[in-house]
Amino acid sequence: MSIISEIRDIKATGDFEAAWQKGFPALQQDPGNTYLQTSLFWVIYSALKQLIEPITARENIAPTTLEKKQIDFWASRISTLQITLPNELIDFRLWNLFRGIGKFCEPICLFILRSGRSIFSSNDYEPFKTEKGESPSLVTRLAHMVAANYLQQVGTSQLDPARVIALLKHAQECAKDSPQGKVWLDYDMARIFKAAGRIDKAREAYSSVLKRKGGESWAWFGLASTYLDDPKKAIALTAFGLTCAHDPKFSIPGLVQMAELLAETGDHEYASKVLIKLCDIYNQNGWQLKDKVVGLTSSAWFDGSLNTKDLDAYIAGLAVGANEVAMADPTYFSGVVQSVHESGKGAFVYVDRSQTFSVRKGVFPNRRIPSPGTYIRILCDMGSDSKDVSSAESIAPFDSPDINSFRGEIRVTDRGFGFVNNDLFVPPGMCEGITTGTIVAGIAVMSYDKAKEKYGWKAITIRQDQAPS
Repeated sequence: MSIISEIRDIKATGDFEAAWQKGFPALQQDPGNTYLQTSLFWVIYSALKQLIEPITARENIAPTTLEKKQIDFWASRISTLQITLPNELIDFRLWNLFRGIGKFCEPICLFILRSGRSIFSSNDYEPFKTEKGESPSLVTRLAHMVAANYLQQVGTSQLDPARVIALLKHAQECAKDSPQGKVWLDYDMARIFKAAGRIDKAREAYSSVLKRKGGESWAWFGLASTYLDDPKKAIALTAFGLTCAHDPKFSIPGLVQMAELLAETGDHEYASKVLIKLCDIYNQNGWQLKDKVVGLTSSAWFDGSLNTKDLDAYIAGLAVGANEVAMADPTYFSGVVQSVHESGKGAFVYVDRSQTFSVRKGVFPNRRIPSPGTYIRILCDMGSDSKDVSSAESIAPFDSPDINSFRGEIRVTDRGFGFVNNDLFVPPGMCEGITTGTIVAGIAVMSYDKAKEKYGWKAITIRQDQAPS
């Protein structure tokens, strides 16, 4: 009987350690023997499966100390096989086995980190499409798993934080997940940078999330935690995060942070009100208070009898200016809504002949896009590559050399477009239902006419003011 058959037969009895002891000495004598590597890999896989499946089937999937020791023991043996990568053995079956529980296993994370990008095949960079939407690609999922393992044991981890960051950046740059699917990679990087004392880099990572998803409360709380040496900024950022937390459960980290900051600055009244709200959330969900919360409510300054009716309004007031704190170069512009995106998910705001900004729907108050012709003030980070707009509000009309109101008689051409007072151009779609001689009015902006190679007035809104006589 061949040694491969012996390993297989022993494995079938469930004595995985005996199967390993039978085959591994032979592999040491014949390194690179793919048949032995394959046989021993499936011994490891079977042993891990027997250990992991009962754990992941229960509500609390965190392994006990003994379970972790056993899983780590078998997982550490994968690297001893010295399998050439990429390899069909190291595929979705292994990674699905570690789904949810891999963050507790340092040896498997070490294996991923030391293998580098050679562990991945081209398919691993593709996200999974399901009926419910997009699931993360394997590259993104494993990068997140490795980061989570490091963050659980900062200071004692065997994982090199620089290599963890490199893996996260590789996933960020090369995985084909949507930008929304990669948000957690920025979060992981921010926390690792912060743990390593790289506050500037942590700040960049949190800001990167907010440029894409300005409503992420956790990113605001994280960014605030990088300004603890400047309580005023930290309070504004935390407060803004609380205004974004639409589910009370998501507000918990920010409420804890806010209570500490307010107490530190001597605002014990509202620090107490924040703690009262925090305790209410815990009680409503039947949760036990965390030690940190118990410690704060045990402080001499805490007053649990206060009325919290005005707390939300107070926090909203503290949040004023948070957008500017989060930006490299906050700049305000005044302009006019030129048109709504075809998708309906945003609008173009015209500032002047040299600047037009795309503004997403979520930036406008109540997520309602104003009608074209509405005068708007926007806040933009001109220090960022994307120059995203983070806020927009309607304002009164103002004088501008490139934005103007008009009124006059229209002449509609056979080709469907028109002219008001012979020099203001009206696009074809805006002339429907309007006949020559009608008195019209609206808003126009300066626009470059390629045919005439010069700037001229172009209507962005129009209405009939008086029927033709």
